[in-house]
Amino acid sequence: MSGLTTPQAWAAKTEDTLDAVRGAMANNTKRAFTEHWTDDEVRDPLLALVGQKCWYCETTIQRADITVDHFRPKSEVLGEPGHDGYWWLAYTIDNYRIACKHCNSGGARFDGAREGRAKGSRFPLLAGPRAWRWRDDLSLEQPLLLDPAQIGDPDLLGFDTAGYARRGHTPYSQAETHRGVCRADETIRILALNATQITEQRSDLMKEITALAQLPGHPVIQEMIDKRVHPTAQWSAAAVAALALQHACDQQVDTPPRPATARPGTTVSAPCRSSVDLHDLLEHLDPAALQAGIPLSGRHKNKVHRAVLLRDGRISVWSRPWGTPNSAARAATGSDDIDGWDFWWLTIAGVEQSLAAFRAAHTTPDPPT
Repeated sequence: MSGLTTPQAWAAKTEDTLDAVRGAMANNTKRAFTEHWTDDEVRDPLLALVGQKCWYCETTIQRADITVDHFRPKSEVLGEPGHDGYWWLAYTIDNYRIACKHCNSGGARFDGAREGRAKGSRFPLLAGPRAWRWRDDLSLEQPLLLDPAQIGDPDLLGFDTAGYARRGHTPYSQAETHRGVCRADETIRILALNATQITEQRSDLMKEITALAQLPGHPVIQEMIDKRVHPTAQWSAAAVAALALQHACDQQVDTPPRPATARPGTTVSAPCRSSVDLHDLLEHLDPAALQAGIPLSGRHKNKVHRAVLLRDGRISVWSRPWGTPNSAARAATGSDDIDGWDFWWLTIAGVEQSLAAFRAAHTTPDPPT
């Protein structure tokens, strides 16, 4: 995070606390982390970067405590037994993110049902060895969760016209393809970025931006748009997406579409995505059935979960669209590591099969290496 410096006096007192933590670990006694990250000399510069809003969901934090989240959790790592957390980063400013209660601790709701997951002490890795000690190289870790302070990560999130957060148009990384997961979709799931209230209000904002962008360019209108797309504004990323979409629509009206061409000697091919999502498998489904929505089902811990495969390849769970089978299955079951391709089943021409079997029947195996 450029522009942030560690106050010298603050760093001195945190080093004393960190020494006490090291001593407790050496003596196998309980560690105590003094909450120095709540001090004004640290929290205020963080708030000044993008205003008083959550860095994860962009919701303005009003009449509530400002939580300073440790991106790499300090005390433990959920799902990593025996890990003591990234305790040596407890007082490293670069590890701090401003978070709202829902993103940090849970409590978001989907149509009235409480959604308990949140970031908390979660820090799953997409690839790379996990750091266990202060000597380990953090740069080798590839976090699964999108980091709002990492250049490029926020660009992986997009928004549809209904206000739902979703994957943008950036191709999947090699690690995502290898693991069969989408970082954006998993971030949306864990942080509940499409919780009911936030999605409805985000949709209203995007509609407002679209309407304003179609009005004559009066200075007052432009001032209203500028205010909503400013980085410190609530849900500014969604507002920017709506404005860009409207500008793209205007350009399509003004400029006749040009046929896509390739440079001589090059070939154009679609990216292989079937290991992550269903988009390149839709052509093998009945268009009429897909238009109506294809029922999916899966069983987990003696409970049957239902979903619908939508015509755009997303899977609807809790009336929320999920971009990948894995995230849809994890949203339905509450599991952080279930394989959605094996979990979800559909029926084609009277034959029930898993999505994994359906994918295998319509994809060419990779050549042996």
